[in-house]
Amino acid sequence: MRSMTAVTPREARIFSIMIGTAALALSVPGIVRANSPVQATWTTLGTNSGPIPSSDRFEPANLLRAGDQSILVDAGDGASVQLARAGVPLTALHTIIISHLHFDHTGGLFAILGERLQMLAPGVLTIYGPAGTRATVDGLIAGMTPSPPSGPRGQVNPAQTVRVIEVRDGDAFDVGAVRVTAAANSHYDATPGGAAHVSLSYRFDAPGRSIAYTGDTGPSAKVEKLAYRADLLVSEIFDPDVALAAVKKARPELEPSVLAEVRVHFEREHLTAEQVGELAARAGVGELVLTHNPISPDRTEELMRPGIAREYQGTIRFARDLDTF
Repeated sequence: MRSMTAVTPREARIFSIMIGTAALALSVPGIVRANSPVQATWTTLGTNSGPIPSSDRFEPANLLRAGDQSILVDAGDGASVQLARAGVPLTALHTIIISHLHFDHTGGLFAILGERLQMLAPGVLTIYGPAGTRATVDGLIAGMTPSPPSGPRGQVNPAQTVRVIEVRDGDAFDVGAVRVTAAANSHYDATPGGAAHVSLSYRFDAPGRSIAYTGDTGPSAKVEKLAYRADLLVSEIFDPDVALAAVKKARPELEPSVLAEVRVHFEREHLTAEQVGELAARAGVGELVLTHNPISPDRTEELMRPGIAREYQGTIRFARDLDTF
């Protein structure tokens, strides 16, 4: 009778193959072990703060990658171009999440819908967003109908290629392995008729990493709670004086009363450097990334970092277009 500890040459070869296969699965990119974390990354496709176009920065849009998923978070003007530069074809895009319906965050939707239709993109594009998103998308689809048919998709109703899910304060939903939680923020608090509109911040919890995104907001206890202990906080940042100077330069004919209203919006419905620092510190986030920035990247460090750092002692990074975190 053969000893239990003895191994035949054939068994040794089989065992060697098994060990080699296991080692390959542990080391080769693309082979994911069971229960391994989904590697979530965040790419800032557009870091400008609208609505004044920039020659070197695109309007607000972001790409969340989690495993094999590509999720577009806000869709400012130029989003489809920036997705291409980030290596994501529109055929691989199946989910868009909108924070609010200001045009600088939605201006790229029309191009994405039309281009996906013409290029025969498979499946249905699901768009999440606040109340009013369905009406926005319906209007864009209506705007597509005068276009002449193009190829075999010409006879397909564009509405059949899109699904809209409107999100409310406190809602949570899953996009694949990512848990998404929404919170209404203060971006419309000083806007006449603002109670009829909702601006949302989002938290994305993927296995192994959590990312909070403010969208556009002023100071908000709900956003602070949403971002609590997130690994990464992606926050808007604003300097009312710099932004107002840009408005005056672009629109010198504006009346002082109009400029006064604009200043109230800048001061109450966006976050200054000090307020961003307070938010990050109170929420206890691991790292902080700044976007939706009216100041050129070359001037950002000297003008904004000191105000943030007075409140928040963690890692602070100022995003440029196509940076990945």
